[in-house]
Amino acid sequence: MKKKEKQNNSLRRRFSIVGFAAVTLCIAFFSVIQFYLMDDIFALAAKVSMIDAATEISETDFESPDFLPVISDFETSRGIYIEVYDNSGKLIYTTEGNDYVYDPAENPQTNLKSRNMKVISHSQRKDGSYFELREEVFATAQYIVYGASLKEDSSLQIFYPVDTITKNAETASITLFALSVFALMLYYIATYYLGVAFSKPVYIINSAAKKIADLDFTQSCPRFRITELDELSKSINTLSNSLENALNDLKSENLKLESDILKERALEKSRRDFVANASHELKTPISIIQGYAEGMKYGIGCDSTDEFCDIIIDEAEKMNSLVVKLLEFLHIGSGEYPVAIQSFYLDELLISHLDSLENIFREKGITLKSEIASNLHALGDPTLLRIVFNNYISNAISHSDAEKTILVTVKEEESVYNVTVFNSGEHISDQDIGNIWQSFYRADKSHSRAEGRFGLGLSIVSTIQDVHGEKYGVKNVEGGVEFNFTVRKAQH
Repeated sequence: MKKKEKQNNSLRRRFSIVGFAAVTLCIAFFSVIQFYLMDDIFALAAKVSMIDAATEISETDFESPDFLPVISDFETSRGIYIEVYDNSGKLIYTTEGNDYVYDPAENPQTNLKSRNMKVISHSQRKDGSYFELREEVFATAQYIVYGASLKEDSSLQIFYPVDTITKNAETASITLFALSVFALMLYYIATYYLGVAFSKPVYIINSAAKKIADLDFTQSCPRFRITELDELSKSINTLSNSLENALNDLKSENLKLESDILKERALEKSRRDFVANASHELKTPISIIQGYAEGMKYGIGCDSTDEFCDIIIDEAEKMNSLVVKLLEFLHIGSGEYPVAIQSFYLDELLISHLDSLENIFREKGITLKSEIASNLHALGDPTLLRIVFNNYISNAISHSDAEKTILVTVKEEESVYNVTVFNSGEHISDQDIGNIWQSFYRADKSHSRAEGRFGLGLSIVSTIQDVHGEKYGVKNVEGGVEFNFTVRKAQH
């Protein structure tokens, strides 16, 4: 039902109906005029023609031998009958006799007679001429008669058959009616195809507008020959492009906002976890110091005062170490740390740091191996990169077991140096390997506190490498675990 209503209300249908109705009314109006007024119109035209003929005849010289041919031509060309009277009222020319008897002395024929008619109506004009409607006495034929004076007081009468006027009016009416019907058909066909030509672009534009309303910008309006429709098409396309760009910008901003919100939430959670973990790490040494200090105060274990003091000192050192690492981590991660990017020799930095740890390797019974080439010209902050390397070495010392071997290698790649630190020992579990870069996360919790490790070393590594825009990672290899980080090559 709705589809049928839409079809009935379509622009093309309404355009055709309105056009058809308008032309039909016009034809009906002119048809009424034709059938009821056409006779009067043709009669008026006949009167005008008779007046013009009388004017031209009055300018003709009656005494000229060309008078008879001239007046005969008037009758033939205009379909009229003429009678001419002299100044005494005698008929000197009539159509039926078609004779010229202006001079009775030369032409003794005097038996010309006027038509035997009766006057039905008479209409006098201001110039003395008149119009009459006459009817033959012995016939039903009617004539419109125009009478006018000529020079030398002669006169003429012009007869126009009413039957001729009626037939001409009927012929013209029928002809005009037929032409009107034909014009109506042509107009209806023209309006139908014009409606199609006009409604099709409107349908296309409407379809595009509906898709825009549904936020679908895939359809664009084509160009049209009609200027107004072409301008409307351009406006729709401009609107579509503007809305699409605005929507894309809005989506981009929304995605960015969502990402920022998620980052902020993650950062807030990280902060809470960081504070909780830091509090937990500080709580243990504080509790131990408090316990031993109270024992000393109340004389508990008086023989172990030195031992208590050593424990308190040891816990204080651990707490101090934790605080230092916390400050170090926060300082670097805040983005306010003044990173001093400069060129240096990576091999010298690595070797000098390994030499400083020689006694520790000896005490732990660890075999150190290194494969470091010379003249490794690098670019970065040497202080921060020493912290990265130190944390890797410290982690390797803590987890090295079995063969107790640490291997440091530097591989030169296209634009970076890839530093790897291998330590023999157990592999990191799949559960732990993705979490070891988080703050306060310790894969081996049994010995961590005793060795003064708080789970911040690898977090500091990730932060420093992020500041440099370089890579870092870990993987289980045969016989142990291998950590790596990259350092940018210096431009020569």
